[in-house]
Amino acid sequence: MDNISLSTFRHFVPFAELLAAIMGTIYFYKYKHTSLKYFLYLLWYITITEFFNWYIDENHIISLLYVDAKGKDYNYWPINILDTVSFLVYYYIYFKWITIKKFKFWIKNFAILYVLLSILNWRFIQNFFTELQSYLFIVGAIFLIISVLFYFIELLRSEKIVVFHKNLLFWVSIGLLIYYAGNIPFAAEFNGYALISGIHDLFLIVYILAILMYLIFTFGFIWSKKE
Repeated sequence: MDNISLSTFRHFVPFAELLAAIMGTIYFYKYKHTSLKYFLYLLWYITITEFFNWYIDENHIISLLYVDAKGKDYNYWPINILDTVSFLVYYYIYFKWITIKKFKFWIKNFAILYVLLSILNWRFIQNFFTELQSYLFIVGAIFLIISVLFYFIELLRSEKIVVFHKNLLFWVSIGLLIYYAGNIPFAAEFNGYALISGIHDLFLIVYILAILMYLIFTFGFIWSKKE
């Protein structure tokens, strides 16, 4: 895959996010009384952050980035904040949606543990400004995947399984499961990969997974029934 094709996929991701956010806004009436309303707010936050990062990257606006003592600039901090907020919002949505007490107990503790690990990671392990928080991403993704599986288990035990394909959270869960499960292997060595020449084509998979996830979200907004 040449650099032009890789760049094309990378630049298409924010527009896939924007499409999902717009469709989520149009069909907001379907889920505005549920915890999924916070999912729409998160989508707009993700979209704005991605376009913000894209803009400063393309225009080399150094003053908006973190610059270290050697003069090297970084724009990782907006993504690190975004990842932290995203995981906490996802945990909250599943915590509010799921009714089985033991599942709610675990999701609540996932959120608390994630916050504690975030503080420890920023303080002692990975620099918040100069590194993507890959370790936190892996932990957060694992907790999220388990939360999604809790949702699927409860769905299988409920009467809603008959019309599962009309449930917005079902499609959101499918998108999240595909993206985060597929990203864990890359997150494990992301900061190392970023320094290896010629390896960046591997990130094509990450971009494709992201685009697929947001297209699934878009489909879910259109196809789902009002909650």
